[in-house]
Amino acid sequence: MSHDTLPLIEDKALIMACFQPLILAYKEIQSRGEDFTSGLYQELTPDQQALFAFWTYYTHAIKSQADFYWWSAYFLAQPAKWAGIQSALRFFEDSCTLPLVERMESLLKQRNHPRNMATFDISTTDLEQDADLLSEVRPLYAALLEARETTQHGIAAYIRNHPDAFFVLH
Repeated sequence: MSHDTLPLIEDKALIMACFQPLILAYKEIQSRGEDFTSGLYQELTPDQQALFAFWTYYTHAIKSQADFYWWSAYFLAQPAKWAGIQSALRFFEDSCTLPLVERMESLLKQRNHPRNMATFDISTTDLEQDADLLSEVRPLYAALLEARETTQHGIAAYIRNHPDAFFVLH
């Protein structure tokens, strides 16, 4: 990537260009049965760690209400990863998606959702079977969709301002 093309790339495309090598490395390491978090993740820049932590969650959670619910519960059941998502949003100085993630955490905790993987029994169909839960998740998901452009723009702006933390420019 060159200095000249950096400002021309759309926000999401720029984020994906930075994320793609990270997720490919993650999948390769996991396929070998190794632990990405204690291995390569520790060698990433703090900027890359923040991008990986948030974007891994976000790309799944943004797909649907059910995905937002399930992936939030899944990561909440892994406290270090959930904290990483919130830390990443703070790192990128996000003020749109972070409050939604915090509200989702409150909702899940109020409903006594599992806080570890040993007791994780959440299903994407839970929303279909619980009208009250659906009515609480629906506005959070709608707000997540509304925040999408602002959050992506903020992350992309960070990348443009700190390109050396993500890739080598020509």
